[in-house]
Amino acid sequence: MELHTFFENEVKPALGCTEPVAVALATARAKQELGKTPDVITLRLSGNIFKNGRDVGIPGTNGLKGNLVAAALGALAGDASKGLMVLERVSPEAVVQAKAMVDSGQVRVSVAEDVPNVFVEANLTAGADSVSATIADRHDKVRLILKNGKEVFKADTDHAQAANSGNPAYLAELMSMNIESLWTLAGSIDKDLEKFMLEGRDMNMEAARMGSSGEFGLGVGRSVLELGINGGDLLSRVKGYTGAAADVRMSGALMPIMSSAGSGNHGITAVVPLDVVAHDIDASPRQLAEALALSHLVTGFIKAYIGRLTPICGCAVAAGAGAAAGITRLLGGSPRQAELAVASVLASLMGMVCDGAKGSCALKVSAAAGEAYLAAVMAMKKRGVQQREGIVSTDMKTTAKALAELSVKAFANLDKVMVDILLQQAD
Repeated sequence: MELHTFFENEVKPALGCTEPVAVALATARAKQELGKTPDVITLRLSGNIFKNGRDVGIPGTNGLKGNLVAAALGALAGDASKGLMVLERVSPEAVVQAKAMVDSGQVRVSVAEDVPNVFVEANLTAGADSVSATIADRHDKVRLILKNGKEVFKADTDHAQAANSGNPAYLAELMSMNIESLWTLAGSIDKDLEKFMLEGRDMNMEAARMGSSGEFGLGVGRSVLELGINGGDLLSRVKGYTGAAADVRMSGALMPIMSSAGSGNHGITAVVPLDVVAHDIDASPRQLAEALALSHLVTGFIKAYIGRLTPICGCAVAAGAGAAAGITRLLGGSPRQAELAVASVLASLMGMVCDGAKGSCALKVSAAAGEAYLAAVMAMKKRGVQQREGIVSTDMKTTAKALAELSVKAFANLDKVMVDILLQQAD
């Protein structure tokens, strides 16, 4: 697998939760084609996009939340050329205008049936003109633009899609690998990717330090860090700083995050625990970069099986597995020990559900970071999962396939039920 292709597509900076950001990107791109301020914005969203964007903070809005605000901001002041950083330069005046649009009922949303899990259709109307922009399959991929019902843009197929697979070819190739292959790939990163891994570390740790003040979100990170102040234990720091970064992101702070597998919280879980451990054991920058690469690769591997947006919490299950593998590498473990650490994390967290992005995600992210560190430590001492436990196998691919079955079949109705509950609870 060509590593640069993987990292260019799966690990990238994002400002704000990627679901409402995808909504903002769609409206920004539609506004670009419309050429004037819309009178009405109508959204059709997949259930996953709807639930993940409903209650999460939008960057630069002083606490405003939700898909409707994101849609209005994207249309009024978003820069579609910036992709997942579309809301980077939104002015206070635009925030006031966006809130006014939402409050006046000019922005509307419905949940679409029988669409991909990642799906945004934004229709902007101004007088007699209308433009719709559709994002599908990937948060930053505009697939189709129609102006007054006529096609003006259609995206090319990505990366020669693998036969009978919705995944790009590089992800299909990733799914065919085993832990030894991923381990070797992580060790083969060139100087450019090494630098990129460490830049992502810097980005996410800046958010972690910012959140450690306790002034953002639910204050999860600060609360956990306070537990470890006297003893200074590593577990509290791992959980605390990871939760602190999620506090910042979920509150809508103007702080970009290096995402993983399309999610900033995945990126936080896959990166922050490793840097905390690396600092504690005085690992070299190269050692940390290789461990981070492995963490992203394992995260991407699990996500390729279970799907981009899922009923189960990918921040815990996929990125937690990635973090466990990466920490095991930092601690001097072997590929086999990393695989056992992944199995322990999945045995612990596979039932955690995703009920949408919001402040309490910091609790889940913090829990996942702690479980990842514990799983790595146990694997190094020949503890934790050492043989098949329920549906969790000591072979990572076998377990990933089982998780996919759970996500797609056993939990098939879970997302719909959660979306129905959220709609019933709508303010």
